[in-house]
Amino acid sequence: MTRNAEAVQTTASLRAQVAAAHRTALILVSALAMSIIIMAGVGYLVLNVRRNSRVEPPYPFYAAAAVLAIGSIVIRRAQLHRVKLEVVAATRGVGGLIKHLVTSTILTAAIAETIGLIALIVAFFGGDQNDVVRLAVVALAISAYNYPRRSAWQRTADYFFATLPGSGESQLGL
Repeated sequence: MTRNAEAVQTTASLRAQVAAAHRTALILVSALAMSIIIMAGVGYLVLNVRRNSRVEPPYPFYAAAAVLAIGSIVIRRAQLHRVKLEVVAATRGVGGLIKHLVTSTILTAAIAETIGLIALIVAFFGGDQNDVVRLAVVALAISAYNYPRRSAWQRTADYFFATLPGSGESQLGL
């Protein structure tokens, strides 16, 4: 095989690995977003059935949701910071970098899911329908913010594959 043919095959392998990882992350983020919608719907239905008057505003739940939302953004920014990505790529290779991107996406989507769970819990602790909807919207906004962008992942993988010493199939985990 010529050198050029090997490079094309390795690039195709890298693209396939990024596509598979992105598809996995996309399915998980989408499933968690659907779960948020379902939990908000259940909370909304619980409040329709109970028809209890509001006891007091659920400020602690809003505070917890705000902390989680800000924390999710901070974690995403920290995990996808260039220096962090350089360290991951240098220590684990491009294959490890792709796994890191998936793990970071799942972590931040799980935090959004937790906010969705808070929306459901509010329904049982004296909140009203507006509280459930507000918290669900925040959870979905965080989920959308953390949505994996395949083009960004591909550019990152291509960059580190090209710049790391010893770039080749061993870095891809092949």
